Amino acid sequence: MKNKKIYLSSRRVIEISGSNSIKFLNNILTADLSNLKQNEILFSTLLTPQGRILFDVLISIKKLDINNSILLECHIDQLDSLLTKLNLYNLRKEVTIVNTEYKVIVTNIPDKNIDTIMDHRFIGFAVSRIYYMKLPNEEICDVEKTLDLTWYDLYRYKCCVPEGPKEIISGISLPLELNLDLLNAISFEKGCFIGQEVNARIKWRGLIKNKYVPIQSIDINQSIKKIDIKDEQNIYFEDKVIGKIIVIRYSKKTADYHGMANIKLSYLYEFEKNKSLACDFKNIKLKINFPKYLLPLPQKR
Repeated sequence: MKNKKIYLSSRRVIEISGSNSIKFLNNILTADLSNLKQNEILFSTLLTPQGRILFDVLISIKKLDINNSILLECHIDQLDSLLTKLNLYNLRKEVTIVNTEYKVIVTNIPDKNIDTIMDHRFIGFAVSRIYYMKLPNEEICDVEKTLDLTWYDLYRYKCCVPEGPKEIISGISLPLELNLDLLNAISFEKGCFIGQEVNARIKWRGLIKNKYVPIQSIDINQSIKKIDIKDEQNIYFEDKVIGKIIVIRYSKKTADYHGMANIKLSYLYEFEKNKSLACDFKNIKLKINFPKYLLPLPQKR
């Protein structure tokens, strides 16, 4: 897939500054911010008290800044709600929270730019982000104006990295369903955070029932170029509903579909044992491509 920088026009960046910025965020977000390093992204979420995901965010340290500023990247559709929630928790005014004008660029081309931030969610792929105050004067693909599957979304699907409210259902999705424990986005060692008790119980009692997994079409009808999942999301195996499509898109480059699905763990064990198995969605056969970090699947307790 052609390597080029991509402008994520649906992403926005919030700046949180002050001497207590890391402590403030560590008390409410799922990731352990003591693991936050210069030039690296840390994946995290803000949960409901019931342990469901409200917002997914990418955390980084602002470069060359004397105010201990932290940057939070989020989806534009959740920007206002996230700002409201952060200000709600900032009762003592420990930190300053502001919206920024940063433009979010992703690249899979090695770049020695001082502003480059490595995104380690993409295991096996080199992906980094750059935050610009205004778009640079070079060829950049606007992902929102591109109908074809970009390399960025293909990498996300292959690595099973959901992003934004269309893939992470606010107030519904559970962190362990999305494999956030395997992507260093939730820590059970750092101490309390909002929703921690519920998710710790799910983890230690083995109560998780579903998992997000990457999917890819096989033997497709080449005349099918677009699928609408609004009317039907169920995935079948031997005439039984085993899960739902989260996202699926056609790639001209590879002439097949890629995406992510939420599948019942009880059925995933069969696909783990037999990689040749296929499931059905509408008129398309799908295979499950487990990233190495997902295996072995967690066993029932």
